[in-house]
Amino acid sequence: MDQPVLLTFGFPDTASPRYRNVVKTYENEGWEVRECLTNAKGFWGKHKDLLRQFRDHKREYDALLVSFPGYYLMPIAWLLTRLPRKQLLFDAFISISDTLVSDRRKVSWLHPLSWMYFLADIVSLHLADEVLIDTNAHKRFFANRFRLKGSRIRVIYVGTRMDLFTPGPKTDLLDPAKFNVLFVGSYIPLQGIEYIVHAAALLEKENDIAFTLVGKGQTYDEITTLAYELNLQNITFIDTQPIEKLPDYYRSCDVALGIFGLSQKAGRVIAHKIYDAVACEKPVITAANFAIGEQFEDGKEVFLCDAGDGGSLAAAILRVRKVLGE
Repeated sequence: MDQPVLLTFGFPDTASPRYRNVVKTYENEGWEVRECLTNAKGFWGKHKDLLRQFRDHKREYDALLVSFPGYYLMPIAWLLTRLPRKQLLFDAFISISDTLVSDRRKVSWLHPLSWMYFLADIVSLHLADEVLIDTNAHKRFFANRFRLKGSRIRVIYVGTRMDLFTPGPKTDLLDPAKFNVLFVGSYIPLQGIEYIVHAAALLEKENDIAFTLVGKGQTYDEITTLAYELNLQNITFIDTQPIEKLPDYYRSCDVALGIFGLSQKAGRVIAHKIYDAVACEKPVITAANFAIGEQFEDGKEVFLCDAGDGGSLAAAILRVRKVLGE
């Protein structure tokens, strides 16, 4: 029997854990994965390049997977899979409206743009034969918010890059004389980095504890201003690093941090940074939510604290330091 062919379609970050693990999942299930991907700029540029490439693939695939973030590609993908009829899969991963309106608050729900985002969610999701998402908690949200049947939603966890994030010796990236607490992120509100700063303030008298925050993003200026106003000497901010360098940071820390935000979305996800740190055999402190128990156990791979609570996070850091010191 011929091996079925899955054609990935869109403009994903092919180095990301999400894309790699989705591809790996289908390959493990017996699919041959081929790519129809573009680096072209702009809406029309992407469509033109993808349609040109698709002509070379249209007779040789059994299912088309629109990769994240491919919301606005779903209408053309739907047309391409009609004659002859092929299965259309969509790696939604996130909801545009939930992310930009509810979580990041780029616009309010009263703004016309918010309803355009919601309409984009509805159209892209309902055009797909199957929607891929990252946790069961997120699956329940998608089913309820967008009126999707649960049978049309498949959970594929984010995972990590197993070719990069592996155990290894510590490097000199972090001070070996300190108990190093590491956060890596893009400074989106969901991550709740302000609570890390509050925890650092509470632990400043613990002279052996040092915080290192790697990355930049939406709330970076707000966070660095808060640290400056609190006159904290136990936090170091480092610019965004290439993914290839992040394993060395994780291997050099004593404990890594997950997410601590209070948004509803924060309650439904397992951040990829948690998978990365666990793969490097480092303990992780993260906020308890509806999703984390799907993959990890409190006191084993992860140590849980309360969301939106710097005091709870500080107590968890001391707990981990005690456990590691025993």
